[in-house]
Amino acid sequence: MATIEPEEIPSSASNPAGPSTPGTPLTPAGSRPPLKDWLRCATIVLIALNTLMFLSMVLQGVSVFEPTAESVLKWGADYGPLTLHGQWWRMVVSTFLHFGLIHLLFNMFVLFNIGLFMESLAGRVSFVVLYLVCGLGGSAASLVWHPSIVSAGASGAIFGLYGALLGFLVRHRGSIPGESLASLRKGALTFIGYNLLYGLRPGVDMAAHVGGLATGFVLGLFLIERPSSSVTSGSGELTASRSELTPASNWRVQTAAALGLALIVVPMVALPKPDDYLAEYNQLAAMEEQAIDLFNTSVKQWQASQITSEQYADILEKQILPPWRAEREAMEKLKVSRDQAASKRLLVEYLADREQGWQLTVDGLRAHDADKLRQGAQKGAEAEKVAAQLSGR
Repeated sequence: MATIEPEEIPSSASNPAGPSTPGTPLTPAGSRPPLKDWLRCATIVLIALNTLMFLSMVLQGVSVFEPTAESVLKWGADYGPLTLHGQWWRMVVSTFLHFGLIHLLFNMFVLFNIGLFMESLAGRVSFVVLYLVCGLGGSAASLVWHPSIVSAGASGAIFGLYGALLGFLVRHRGSIPGESLASLRKGALTFIGYNLLYGLRPGVDMAAHVGGLATGFVLGLFLIERPSSSVTSGSGELTASRSELTPASNWRVQTAAALGLALIVVPMVALPKPDDYLAEYNQLAAMEEQAIDLFNTSVKQWQASQITSEQYADILEKQILPPWRAEREAMEKLKVSRDQAASKRLLVEYLADREQGWQLTVDGLRAHDADKLRQGAQKGAEAEKVAAQLSGR
């Protein structure tokens, strides 16, 4: 995978605090800033926060390489049925969570590249606001298009940084040296290419990437001021840097923060609030396993004449059917998002076929009616076909 080495990043981006006078490089081109300046860098702090969150998850038992959606959900991943029912904080926290080590490392490497540059260009305060609001834009887009997907990761915010750079360049062409842009372009193409390929996998939330990119572009049109002057090193690296807010820039940050607040409030108020299909499905799966095990055991005992037909019917009617019927009724009442509707329909069909098959079997056992027993077996076979559709077999 083609990547940009750290030394290719503009030297001024290594120190977001910047010089007291714009246009004066803090360090000579190609030199390394002292450790205390790295620790003051918002980009490094963001990378550290993402990494600490991942380490905390792993120490609590979350898989390093292939965490499940449920395990990341417990840490604050974005998920419509929970987020839209009052847990708005997931829109923020989810941007600091990742699905595995590879996901984390790739995002953090790209954030190191574009983050240092954009922090140098925008200033520390504006950069932090930019990053957080772009993350919110990605989370909001995810809730609009894929509310049933459990989503997490910094990709939306990182796409937003590239979008902000594009928005800035639309208004201020020629303000950044071509050599610096060429270096960033390679990182951007790698990042976008990886996410496009990765996005072809089922369950990947591309809406968050697009939402972050669009939010960043809008912010780039007004949040980042044109440098009053810029000085480039012999290699064309940008050295102008700002970290403090000026009176003229206060309204820009306030407007960006207001946009971030709107990205939280509007989805919470305007979007439909689906029920938690995932939780209901997990509850149903546990009940189904117990019911099927008891059914299979009872069939074998009945066929081996270890229990009578009446006893077999009692097991079906009193132990298996009541919880099964309750789960089917609960699933029917569940309000789900449009991308879960097809799965819910098949699941209800499966539950109904099983229920009808067992009820016919009970009636056949009670009445000694071989025809009803045959009909019950046929319904059971139909339920197996629907189950195969649900599992993709």
